[in-house]
Amino acid sequence: MRIVALVRRELRLADNPLWQHADGHNEVIPLFVLDDFNQQEHGDNLRSLFFFALKSLRERIAEHGGHLFCIHSSQQEAFFATVKPDLVLFCKDCEPHSQERDRQLCRLLDRLGIRYQALQDSTLVPVPDRPFTTFTQFYKRHFLPSLPDCLATFPLPKNFNTPYLAVPKVPLPKVRSDAAEQWLADEEGVREKWRRFVHQGLSAYAERRNLLTEDSTSRMSPYIRCGLISLRQMAKEAMAVSEAFLRELAWHDFYAHLLYHFPETTETEWKSEWRGFPWRHDEKAFERWCQGQTGIPLVDAGMRQLRQEGWLPNRVRMVVASFLTKHLQIDWRWGERHFYRHLVDADLAQNVGNWQWVAGCGADAAPYFRIFNPLLQSRKFDPNGNYIRRYVAELRHVPDDALHDLERLRSFASDYPPPIVDLEQGKSAFMELAQRHFVS
Repeated sequence: MRIVALVRRELRLADNPLWQHADGHNEVIPLFVLDDFNQQEHGDNLRSLFFFALKSLRERIAEHGGHLFCIHSSQQEAFFATVKPDLVLFCKDCEPHSQERDRQLCRLLDRLGIRYQALQDSTLVPVPDRPFTTFTQFYKRHFLPSLPDCLATFPLPKNFNTPYLAVPKVPLPKVRSDAAEQWLADEEGVREKWRRFVHQGLSAYAERRNLLTEDSTSRMSPYIRCGLISLRQMAKEAMAVSEAFLRELAWHDFYAHLLYHFPETTETEWKSEWRGFPWRHDEKAFERWCQGQTGIPLVDAGMRQLRQEGWLPNRVRMVVASFLTKHLQIDWRWGERHFYRHLVDADLAQNVGNWQWVAGCGADAAPYFRIFNPLLQSRKFDPNGNYIRRYVAELRHVPDDALHDLERLRSFASDYPPPIVDLEQGKSAFMELAQRHFVS
């Protein structure tokens, strides 16, 4: 049997449903299709990791008797008409553009009389037919009951037995990003990173995950985004050790299922009462936030880390998002787009879900009056100031306690920008704005 396996965000050999027929008897043809929309939509940090991983996968496929073909989306019909596969395999994706892409693909294959099968890999459990509006309902009534039947893994491919094909090809893009350099890893490198976290950090994850130290979280999100590691493998190893980590994997599926059922939320608030909220569109304040020049140490450290490394700990993501939407009252969509262009783990469902959660307008979101105080957050999760000092050079000589006290801070760091907003005044301004909106 001749099988075309469409590679998208499953860039690994291990536990990959796309390779289930690569037993040496079938002809398996791995195919990557360059999509103009995704090339323009995604930032260079994600694209740098993605194409590094795809190149590594191509080399590993070659070691197993295969060849990864790369074509442009405009060449798909000619490719399938020439190759005449018996079956086309691809994995489902919850993003709106990806769903439309798959509908077009299915129409093409139907017209050509080619069978196809949609597989599951980017979520642990299947997307439910009806959405759950709270995480607790999703976790208890869908995720946990479904999980045991979703943990079976797929064997490593034995031999792809890819035939020679005289078809047009395009080269893989070469993307360079300084911020992504530290994240570049192949499948084996990622597996080693995960093993290290399992042995050294997983059991203490619940207690340490909010601390702003390098070893407090798994730092697996970029590799999950690119499918360099199996969610099934992660869940099986986490289940007996850390329910807190398993819940984080469930949050990943929760946001994916929300985007699947509510694709409009990429642009529109999930909660209808938030639509038309009078966000400020202050470009100068937004630019200071983007550049890490707000005069609020933890916020600036986070935004500078994003620029330097393309990544942020989840605790800092919440703090900087809350500061933008609450203290500055700037549209959450501006922040979401900025994150999406710079994150090496940029995932539309996770990014939109998290931004709407912090802003207060998403499903199961924090109430609008929940506003993170960045000084209290830094005092609690970065008490010695190590995280702040790592990214804000102007504050490296400031004593620990002064880092969390804006008045004292000024006496030690005259070259550090003054606060863009008084924290209490910004909080009060947002509360008044929100109350007026919801009353009207």
